[in-house]
Amino acid sequence: MRKVGLVLSGGGARGFAHIGVLKALENEGLVPSVVVGTSMGGIIGGLYASHNSSSQMENFLKKFSFSDVLDKASPLYGLTLNAVDKNKILKYIMMQVAMSSLFVRKGFDSGRKVRGVLKELTKGSTFKNLGIPFACVSVDLKSGKRIVFKEGKLYKAMYATMAIPPYFAPYEYNGMLLADGGIVSNAPVDVAYKMGAERVVAIDVNKTVTDKERDNFKNAYEVLLRVYELQEDIIYKQELAKSDLTISIDLDVDVLDFSNLKYCVKEGEKSIKTHIKELQEIWR
Repeated sequence: MRKVGLVLSGGGARGFAHIGVLKALENEGLVPSVVVGTSMGGIIGGLYASHNSSSQMENFLKKFSFSDVLDKASPLYGLTLNAVDKNKILKYIMMQVAMSSLFVRKGFDSGRKVRGVLKELTKGSTFKNLGIPFACVSVDLKSGKRIVFKEGKLYKAMYATMAIPPYFAPYEYNGMLLADGGIVSNAPVDVAYKMGAERVVAIDVNKTVTDKERDNFKNAYEVLLRVYELQEDIIYKQELAKSDLTISIDLDVDVLDFSNLKYCVKEGEKSIKTHIKELQEIWR
């Protein structure tokens, strides 16, 4: 069988679909030889490479509470996105508190608890201890360079790949200031090839939105978000085009809505079943 690389894209809560992808591949006996991920794809990929099965990840997330990994001083602590969305006053207050906090720190949350949970889940593993060769990417805000993690402590790399501004503070590491890899490389297909993959399958969990209605631009924050989205989208499409097969999962889920685990996992499984013949040919 060929040496196949699996690239798991970033996408926030949509990245839960990667669990379903891994579950379906396991059931078909299609085990990747290399796994590469960015942001949530880096989290799921790192857990999988460190001997956590798709079922173990799913069971953990069913009992998971977002507040468990947040600083109590964080303006996000104790709040759910659904609660905020349904209460306009709460939404306004949260936005004021959150924005003012950014003038005194580098993110809404320090990421300290997140790193602790990741360390526990990966049992403090280094990249050398992994069951499957794995890499994830981050960006050094100082130099603007993409940083590829393939050695050292896994939990540190996993935090660096998911530290999305302004929600989590960048990670200071070896003189660098590291943030979410999706800023510069949301589907690092080239990394999988460099790690020895003969064929690469990329999993895209980002719903394609080519046009936006006028109502989507209510304030400066939404305008800036769209600018960021467009800039990232150009690089992202170029990266996906380098894969032998891209499986796009169209998920009707907001990137920060972590309440749709079951739906995302099912859609991930479904996507593999839809492309099973192509996947078997790639692995053959």
